[in-house]
Amino acid sequence: MVQKIQKPDYSRREFQLTPFIDFEEVDDRNLKAISHLLGWNDSKKKWIMVRVDSEGKLMTTAPGIATKHVIKKISATDTEGSTGLTEPYNTHVIYNDGPNDVYVEFDTTATTDSFKIPAKASLSLDLEFQVLHYICASGETATLYWLALK
Repeated sequence: MVQKIQKPDYSRREFQLTPFIDFEEVDDRNLKAISHLLGWNDSKKKWIMVRVDSEGKLMTTAPGIATKHVIKKISATDTEGSTGLTEPYNTHVIYNDGPNDVYVEFDTTATTDSFKIPAKASLSLDLEFQVLHYICASGETATLYWLALK
C-alpha cells in the first residue's frame, strides 16, 4: 500500500526541485526504512540505531541495550508534584500501582488534562526528559513506579 507524506517543508533539500514537491509517495518498505534508521559503528563493528533527542540533536544508542537505569517510587496526590533525575534519560516505563488514575507530563507542569495513566496500567515511551510531573484528581492518591533507562 502506498502512503503519501504531505508536509510543506518535506522537500527542502540541498538542491532546487522543479517543480516543487509538497508530497512524496512512500511504500511500506520505504516507510519502515525511514522509521528505523541505522548507522554503522566502525569501532564496535555493528549497526546502531540513529535517533534524535527532544532538541533535535542526533544521538545514537545500541538497540535494546540500556547501560544505566534509575528506579523511583512516587506518591502522587491531588497537588501537582514532580520528581527529577540527575540527568536526562531517554527510555521510560511508568507504572501506576493505583488505587486511582494519575496524570503525567514530562519537564512541564501536570494537570488533570495531561496524559492519564489509569490505575494498574503502565506507560512505556522513548522520550528524553529529566523531570516527571504528576497529579491525581481531587481527593485521590496513587503510587507510581518510574523506571528510567539510558
